[in-house]
Amino acid sequence: MHSTYVKMAMDRQRAELRHRRNRRLRSAMVLKNKLKDCCRKITAFFFTQIGVCGLIVGYTIVGAFMFIALEAEAQHPLTQQVITRRRSCVDYLWNITHHLNVLNYDQWRQDVNRTVFEYQAQMVRHIRRGYDGTDENPLLMRWTIPAALMYCITIYTTIGYGNLTPRTAGGKFATVIYAMVGIPLMLLYMANVGEILATSFKFTYKKMCKCPRRRRRGQLTPEVATIPVSQEPVRDKKRKKHKTDPAATITVSVIPVEPAEEDDPTAYDPQTVSVTSCLVVMSSFVIGGAILFSVWEGWGYVDGSYFCFTSLLTIGFGDFVPGQTIAHSQDAVDSKLIICAVYLLLGMALLAMCFNLMQESVFMKIKRLGRRLGLLRDRSAAPAASS
Repeated sequence: MHSTYVKMAMDRQRAELRHRRNRRLRSAMVLKNKLKDCCRKITAFFFTQIGVCGLIVGYTIVGAFMFIALEAEAQHPLTQQVITRRRSCVDYLWNITHHLNVLNYDQWRQDVNRTVFEYQAQMVRHIRRGYDGTDENPLLMRWTIPAALMYCITIYTTIGYGNLTPRTAGGKFATVIYAMVGIPLMLLYMANVGEILATSFKFTYKKMCKCPRRRRRGQLTPEVATIPVSQEPVRDKKRKKHKTDPAATITVSVIPVEPAEEDDPTAYDPQTVSVTSCLVVMSSFVIGGAILFSVWEGWGYVDGSYFCFTSLLTIGFGDFVPGQTIAHSQDAVDSKLIICAVYLLLGMALLAMCFNLMQESVFMKIKRLGRRLGLLRDRSAAPAASS
């Protein structure tokens, strides 16, 4: 009896342990499924238009702070050599002046010219090796937050002005990894934002250009015509009389003849945007940026247009960069860099939109030309021809 009771207690304990284990497993599976759903929703949100914009902004901010942490305290390796060379040049000029004074002016001038020429030649070599003098001037900070943001944008847009470059090995390695992740992200941003802008521009274009829509073959609206006809007399068997129906008619569907496409030069397809409109939008954006940067930087309008064009097409020679004027304060330079970054992001999305619309317009024109030449068949006319 005692052994039976002990056995029942052990079985009950095992059942309780098994129940607890199953409950923990079910809880873990529920939590795992919730995490999967959450990750799936977050991933799907990041591939939407708003998610991609937020992702590109967050990626830029994180990259800016990363490069500031890696490069802010780094000093150019040639800075100390330049400082030493400058001091020795000044000391040598003082010695020449002290020994020769004004008694031998020709000799003093010859020695000074030789010394200054040697110093200039050595400075040119240092500048070609990357020295820019910003380490010695506390007013010219290289890695500010706007400058780092601008550097990140020039990486994943492949512009690469070259005015700001990493000096440490860690910064160079981080630049490579940052570009490998950022360039596909930028392509995704251009595709999504370009699609939004293209849809909005199409809607505005159709509202502004209300021209007659071209009718395609096989989509003509038939017109109904009623023609009266006379009937033969019908014999009524009951009354044995002849009678006619004077209101007898025949309904005929008349299909109008479609005029040739060449006879309607004003017709257009409202679903596509003309190439001229896209070129006007791109030119207006470039001209607006040229006027803005010309006023800010003191450039000519040709130089401003040249900067906007080379930047938006990711050429980026680096000979014109906003914020490089020494006379401007650090706050003015930072504001210019921020606005330039916003201009580049919006401009590249706008270019993606215009290229997409122009590609669609050219494709439709080629397709229409193929129908005229008989190389392509109209899908709407194919069922009618087969029937």
